[in-house]
Amino acid sequence: MISISPQKQDYLILAAMTLALALLPLTGRSNYFLGQGTLYLIWAAVVTQWNIVLGVAGIMSIGNLALFAAGGYAVALLGLYFDISPWASLPVGALAGLGMALLMGLSTLRLRGAYTVVVTLSISMVMYQLIVTDVGCFRRTASACYSLTGGSRGLTRFGDFGFNAMLGYGGAAWGNFLLALAVLVLCMAAAITVIHSPYGRAFQALRDNEQAARARGIRIEKFQLIVFAAAGFFTGLAGAVYAGTQRTFGPQILGFPTLLFLLSIMIVGGRGRIWGPVLGTICLAFVQENTTGLAEWQSSTYALLLIVILIMAPEGLAGGLSRLVPWLKGRVGGRTA
Repeated sequence: MISISPQKQDYLILAAMTLALALLPLTGRSNYFLGQGTLYLIWAAVVTQWNIVLGVAGIMSIGNLALFAAGGYAVALLGLYFDISPWASLPVGALAGLGMALLMGLSTLRLRGAYTVVVTLSISMVMYQLIVTDVGCFRRTASACYSLTGGSRGLTRFGDFGFNAMLGYGGAAWGNFLLALAVLVLCMAAAITVIHSPYGRAFQALRDNEQAARARGIRIEKFQLIVFAAAGFFTGLAGAVYAGTQRTFGPQILGFPTLLFLLSIMIVGGRGRIWGPVLGTICLAFVQENTTGLAEWQSSTYALLLIVILIMAPEGLAGGLSRLVPWLKGRVGGRTA
């Protein structure tokens, strides 16, 4: 029997998942389906990176939406005020996320646990307050006056990726879906590479026993900044893609409902597990699409789902599957012996 390393197994699963998802637009799915799929792919990409910080490295950061917002606002502002295409500003969005991540990492360098939670959440909330209180007149049109960031209304009409022009009428849904899939694949490939590398083992050592990690010569500050920077780059890129595909970006992205939704994806899927964000996104997407008529109860539904998962399967769906597969193999092996 050919032996395949866990890293190669993960790459093969990623390749199979990419092929299956890339073929979805060819199956005649509606634009609504592809539009919702685009959103879920972006959220899965964001949680993939958040999972490295919170789940793998054990850094209690819950301010990752600020990194996402930095990337999204970079694309929106450059498109609106300098007429720069979202394609050209994608790298700027990624770098904006990286810069915000370094700020967050430096601010929490000597903090642990609940203190890290408070500081990272505070940075995200300060960003939210600065945006919603931005009411000064920065841009004037014939009938209205707009602030720099759009305030609580957000920014619109800053351009998109132009898939309708490239692929023809109706091609925007296909193009946006495939672009979001590309971002998720990039984030997943980076996560698999990092988690199976010496850096990933160093992150896990920091999470499991910080004192032991220090005794083995691991410089905690260095690795903490590295994990923040990597997550910030890819999260900023996801934010830039979100802005270009949705053609609007506002401060509601930093709100509690979005934070709870993404946190639920991570916990339900399995914190610290490579495939946890993907499994969690599938589960939460199913819940969200089947509770669209109960919008006011969705946050309560996520909270209830979190409680059930934490009690019944604290390692999440990915953790449960990792125990189920060897058990099934043992059962099948026992019958054939």
